[in-house]
Amino acid sequence: MLRKGLILTAVCVFSIMMTSSVRNTNYEIVIYGGGPQAVSTALMAIAAGGKDTDVLMIVPENQLGSIMTAGKQNLFDVNYYKSSKLPPGLPAGYEGSQGGSMFRFHRDLGAVFPPDRMAEYFAGLLKASGQVDVLYETDLTAVETAEAPDKKDTRSIRSVTYQRIKKDKDGRYAFKGKDMPPVKADIFVDASESGRLLRLTGADYHTGREDTGQDQLQMVATLMYKVKGVDAYRAIEPDKLAYGVAYSKKGSFQFWAGREAYTTPEVVRYNQENPYFRLKAYNAGEDGYSHVGSDTTKIPFWMNQQIIYEVDARKTYRDLAMNNGLYPDSKGLDPEEAREMALKELKNPLYWEMLRKLPGLEKVEPVLDERGDPVVGDMLYLRESIHARNRPEDPRKHALTKQDVMNGGEGLYDRRIGIGYYNFDSNTYKKHENLTNPLHEPWYVPYETIRTPEVDNLLLPGYAANIDSYSWSAMRVYPNLIMLGDAAGAAAGLALQHKFNLESPEAAQLRRLQETLYEHQAILEK
Repeated sequence: MLRKGLILTAVCVFSIMMTSSVRNTNYEIVIYGGGPQAVSTALMAIAAGGKDTDVLMIVPENQLGSIMTAGKQNLFDVNYYKSSKLPPGLPAGYEGSQGGSMFRFHRDLGAVFPPDRMAEYFAGLLKASGQVDVLYETDLTAVETAEAPDKKDTRSIRSVTYQRIKKDKDGRYAFKGKDMPPVKADIFVDASESGRLLRLTGADYHTGREDTGQDQLQMVATLMYKVKGVDAYRAIEPDKLAYGVAYSKKGSFQFWAGREAYTTPEVVRYNQENPYFRLKAYNAGEDGYSHVGSDTTKIPFWMNQQIIYEVDARKTYRDLAMNNGLYPDSKGLDPEEAREMALKELKNPLYWEMLRKLPGLEKVEPVLDERGDPVVGDMLYLRESIHARNRPEDPRKHALTKQDVMNGGEGLYDRRIGIGYYNFDSNTYKKHENLTNPLHEPWYVPYETIRTPEVDNLLLPGYAANIDSYSWSAMRVYPNLIMLGDAAGAAAGLALQHKFNLESPEAAQLRRLQETLYEHQAILEK
């Protein structure tokens, strides 16, 4: 991979967050997606690749942060674990299972944060680098690939084509105008929650839990909604062993409670009778840094409570409207359609009467917008979409498997890029399935997790990572994804300097990658 000069064009990018311009149609790295893992990829690529690294981010949303900002899922799902060997730069008592960018994001934002603050923070980091162009409200329409020289059944991405998208009168995104000039790059990264870039390459993948032989269902989705009048301490009173409250060092507040949803008659009836929706035990994150003490009724919270079944994260209304062949033929709901259905539930006064049967929510009310509608996420909190997998002849179907995570990643140490840790928490796939969320010891995550063997210049630190569905139920949380983003960025930056082979790195190159990650505070030891 060679450093190259810039080919200038006059393509402008407009954003509510910042204004930048696509300086050329040749970049060294193109990142698809705008979530925290996409931001960590970009920042680490610059850190590892140097001041000449030029990056383009193609972001379907109108802000950075994806589900955590546009979707209002405003808290990091952190399980604390103290490593036996912390890298220089982390506090001596640090107990996060991931360091690197996750350490810095958590330090600057807190464990729970206002979504708009995260979007501003990410935009500021990228703008300060001076090396990242961001295309907001933009989506891919095509990917050009070619057979990789001297590599059987392996392709390289040559370019991607994109269009601007805009919300129509019904609030759904539609493609606007025509394709922009194709953008070429040395390295491409799918850091998205949809896996769209991987899909467009034609590389093999499985959908949801298809790898288990059951069906293509994906984990349930959630529409986050904003509430007021919540008494958090009353909510946790029934079960202080299972429930809890926490403050971040930034002064923001979160709590988790609500198992009474499984025994309260009105909620039980709702959960049984509604084909698509269920109320779960919830967690709630403050929309602010209030430093409020005992009276939580004064502060607004984003609620992670409403479960939506049978959502297909691959679907977008814009593909259906364009009739471009990318809209899957499945029974699953389009996420935008599911969001509209969920919002309709929230507009029903009976829904709020039902919530008020739960402890601590006796006086809960929705926060309303200027139209008098409940304030909700602009997109769903999607938990799963597709997963890359190894070639059919490979006895290891995925780079990270259930067996790996159950035994702590034994045998993966030499190829590790970080540590994964969280409960195995799918929130279920289908109505009336048993809900389990066991917790095991942390596990080592191998480099191949962010690769597909079929495309030699594509990295996958997003939902399309090379992980089986069981492992994904824990790897899906953003601290783990941010760790994958750090590794993808470091690998890309080193590859641009001819110091790392993305497709098949040698042992010495993997050690160099690990050293680079360690220098940037990544945790590599359990």
